[in-house]
Amino acid sequence: MVLTSYRRLWVLPALILVIGLADRLFPADLYPRQGAQIIVDSQGEPLRRFADEQGVWRYPVTQSEVSEYYLNALLTYEDRWFYQHPGINPIALGRALFQWLKYGRIISGGSTLTMQVARLRYPQSAGGQHGLGGKFIQLLRALQLEWHFSKKEILHYYLNHAPFGGTIEGVETASRHYFGHSARWLTQAQAALLAGLPQAPSYYRPDRHPQRALQQRNKVLQRLAWFKVISNEERLRAQQEDLSLNVMSAPVHAPLLSRQLANQYSHLQRIDSFIHRDLQLTAQQIAADNRFLLPDGASVAMLVMEHGNGNIKAHVGSAEFSDHSRFGHINMVQALRSPGSALKPFIFARALDQGLIHSESLLMDVPLAFNDYRPTNFDVGFSGAVSASEALQKSLNIPAVQLLDQIGARAFYAWLQSANAQLTLPAGVAPSLAMSLGGVDVRLSHLVSLYSSLGNSGNVIVPRFSSQQVSSVVRPLMSSEAAWIVRDMLLQGDRQRPGVAQPLALKTGTSSGYRDAWALAVTDHYTVGVWVGTPDNATMSGHYGAQTAIPLLRALVARLPDNHKSAVIQRRPDNVAAQEICWPVGTARQTLSPEMCDQVRTAWTIDQKTPLTLMQISSHPQQDAKPWVDTLLASDSGLRVDLGCVESTQTHTSPRWPAALQHWINPDWRTEQRIPALDPRCAPYQALLPVSRVEIQGIEDHQRIKRHQSTTEKPRLRARVIGGQPDWYWFLNGELLPQKSRYVTLPLLVPGYYQLSVVDQAGQGDRVEFVVEPDGS
Repeated sequence: MVLTSYRRLWVLPALILVIGLADRLFPADLYPRQGAQIIVDSQGEPLRRFADEQGVWRYPVTQSEVSEYYLNALLTYEDRWFYQHPGINPIALGRALFQWLKYGRIISGGSTLTMQVARLRYPQSAGGQHGLGGKFIQLLRALQLEWHFSKKEILHYYLNHAPFGGTIEGVETASRHYFGHSARWLTQAQAALLAGLPQAPSYYRPDRHPQRALQQRNKVLQRLAWFKVISNEERLRAQQEDLSLNVMSAPVHAPLLSRQLANQYSHLQRIDSFIHRDLQLTAQQIAADNRFLLPDGASVAMLVMEHGNGNIKAHVGSAEFSDHSRFGHINMVQALRSPGSALKPFIFARALDQGLIHSESLLMDVPLAFNDYRPTNFDVGFSGAVSASEALQKSLNIPAVQLLDQIGARAFYAWLQSANAQLTLPAGVAPSLAMSLGGVDVRLSHLVSLYSSLGNSGNVIVPRFSSQQVSSVVRPLMSSEAAWIVRDMLLQGDRQRPGVAQPLALKTGTSSGYRDAWALAVTDHYTVGVWVGTPDNATMSGHYGAQTAIPLLRALVARLPDNHKSAVIQRRPDNVAAQEICWPVGTARQTLSPEMCDQVRTAWTIDQKTPLTLMQISSHPQQDAKPWVDTLLASDSGLRVDLGCVESTQTHTSPRWPAALQHWINPDWRTEQRIPALDPRCAPYQALLPVSRVEIQGIEDHQRIKRHQSTTEKPRLRARVIGGQPDWYWFLNGELLPQKSRYVTLPLLVPGYYQLSVVDQAGQGDRVEFVVEPDGS
């Protein structure tokens, strides 16, 4: 007897050991099933959803985000003692067993919510086995779940994995699918329907079997009234409500961003974006409506980023996601494309910060050769002397190249890369001056990021596409002073455009061969970017930034939300001030005598610094590159002399324009006109004048040339250049000609206006304008 009692003492420890070993061998967890994902906007509304391998849709939700109507209906109908039992309800199980034995079939179920969760979580081991064996395993799993997890965690799993018919799982997914709104807004009748649906989701599915669904819903409502959860009046009122189904198709908003985020965060079920729903729908509509105005195969990309935090509020990756003829499945926001002139504002900003220019510094828009690189303007004409503001506002190529030549292409490239520009050069190609005109590739997302510096005091903000990203990343790019001046330059340029009701600080870009058209703008609260082009990099003849991209950008900006809460409105820095400066010297007017001022301009300066005019290009430095010339004059005659020629002399200082501009300015301002003639007493010395000697001969300026019929030979025009240093580069209406010698021969041109210009290796040049008249027959 004692031995028997002693043996019984080991029963309980052995049982505990077996239970512990089983728990280790078959661990419990409530990890959500992976695969199904949903991407939502800033308000939690779905943008796009992705099914798992079984095609199941799921919208993760927490208990606090579900209507109390549903929670009360669920617990009352399925498991009234959920918060009291340990995972199984012995009374309910006993009742179910008794009814089964008495009637030979299942009359009522004994499953608790925890047991249902066990079946959902472990379908192979529990729900996959029918009869008492499967039910027993389900009981054990329910006890195990209750041991390891809280009631809140178990209920959370049920809310997100309960079946609601077809491929719909979770109460939030079901509510949005059947009723078109969140489970937070379920009515009493809708909540009762969804509470009873998982018992037999296919049998009671409301969109296929509405009468069965109504009967099941009313059964749930009666149970609620029976247990006094709702009043009888509330039950009658709910029963009078029809199913009010509003079956929604799967949303497809910001589809390419959604796919990008789903791939990036494949381990998450729900991904929260910052997309502003109304703005996103508007942007998509603008792109879709305007695609028919574009060539075949052309697409559109748009991006709107909020200042201060970098949140992306609208993302359009293609003109129309479903338009396969326009490669709608390709996300052009992330495609590498040539920016054309879109990087120019950063060249001017860098020059401002390096003290090379102020906003009205004199630049040269004339034919210039930078070693082997000879840029021309988009409109193939030249403007001569221009200010930095004018050059940027008109997007003139040669002044931008002139500045980049001073900054250094490699240094500029490294500077942008330090701000996460992620520029991409062609294989084996080093940074060059061609970057100023699009000789590099960049993504729209990174270009918008760079432009955000103009609205964030010079700091680049890395775009944030979802709340799963780290908080906003800020990288310094330029000073707040340079950012403000460049932004003002762009804004004032837009004010000058005809018919502009809402001026914007905007910049366009057009890549070589009309392959890419860009428009980027900075408002008080947002940075906006638009790209138009063909994903296969085909040409779009006749489409360029100002003509194609700006209208889309203005339409989008007009619909931006007026949200001031997170905006950072940039004010003019205290050390940016307006100053009067003089051309051609470039410095402040008050520091110069009146005769040194050919033209007065008002410039924005930083710390009152007024740098001298850039007189040369780095590839052809001049010995004397000051914007003035000192001339030795005889005191008695006032004529130019050489040192030692006469005894009494004085130095005369006069302003000097850059050599390349000598034939583009007022003739009275030319250096050769300002230097007096050589004193006869110094004739033997024959001192050389420090002036440009480049001159076109053979065609006179403003000459009118009349075509005459000829049957013997094709008439030609001939010209030559005197002075200068070889090679000489000839331009006809801005187009580079193949000749590099002193002579140029042109076939007789069609009637019209022409401009012939030449520039030598040192940047000196001349130009003539002439008109070819029609045949004189």
